[in-house]
Amino acid sequence: MTSRDAAQLLLHTQDLASVFDRPGTDALARYPNFYSGLTFEHFYSYYQRHVKAELDTTTGLSTLRVRTFRADDSQRIAKALIAAAEQLVNEMNERQRENTISASRKERDLAIERLRGVNSQIDSYRNEIAMLDPQRQSQPLLTDIAGLETMKMATRVQLEQLQHSTPDSPLIPVLKRRMAAFDQEITHSSSRITGGKDTFVPKISGYEDLLFQRQLLEREVSAADAALDAARIQADRQQLYLEEVTKPNRPDYAAYPRTLANIAIVFATMLALYLMGALLVSGAREHKSV
Repeated sequence: MTSRDAAQLLLHTQDLASVFDRPGTDALARYPNFYSGLTFEHFYSYYQRHVKAELDTTTGLSTLRVRTFRADDSQRIAKALIAAAEQLVNEMNERQRENTISASRKERDLAIERLRGVNSQIDSYRNEIAMLDPQRQSQPLLTDIAGLETMKMATRVQLEQLQHSTPDSPLIPVLKRRMAAFDQEITHSSSRITGGKDTFVPKISGYEDLLFQRQLLEREVSAADAALDAARIQADRQQLYLEEVTKPNRPDYAAYPRTLANIAIVFATMLALYLMGALLVSGAREHKSV
């Protein structure tokens, strides 16, 4: 409130120069006057004498006093200073809050970017193997193999029973050919799952590796997001506030100039000068007579 920035702000927003140069005001008290300079430094020195902000360390309260030639001007300048101070506090809070959460936000954004990269790799891998989900798409084939194994086992039991009960049954060759067909189909289906780079096994392994990476990154994103929320809560707890205990008051009467006090001071000063002069004259006369 008593800084150069505050004085500059009031000059531009509240026309402070005209406030201290009202028509009909005291030529000695106004600014500019005949004994002061016209630079900003001279104006700022004048401003510091008329705008006071004092902190009471006991109560922790600050008191702002603005002295101008009009009551309305004093109230208006005080309100403008409080508004500017509140804006400064808000800017400090925002800067402090941004510094507190920027690191957490950066970590969260990096984790999200890595997750997007893994998702792009999964999409590229699906296009490369021409499968949406090789693990799920292999399930029907495994189900077919299991069914063939079941039918093969039933056929084997039936064949063994015929060979034991009726070795000359004409169904025995039929069952043997059926067993061979089952073996051939099982071998063919199994070769599509295992046995080479074009089978399901390497495709499933590559796909599961990418899914595992995505799961890890999803957990990392969740942890980073939780850390960001915690940082926001911590930043909100550390905010500063400017609370107006009392609003800027409009004075009922002028506190300056202090007429009686000034007259008493002038009278006492002139009396002291008169007495000093009288003593000097009396001393000179005594010295001359001697």
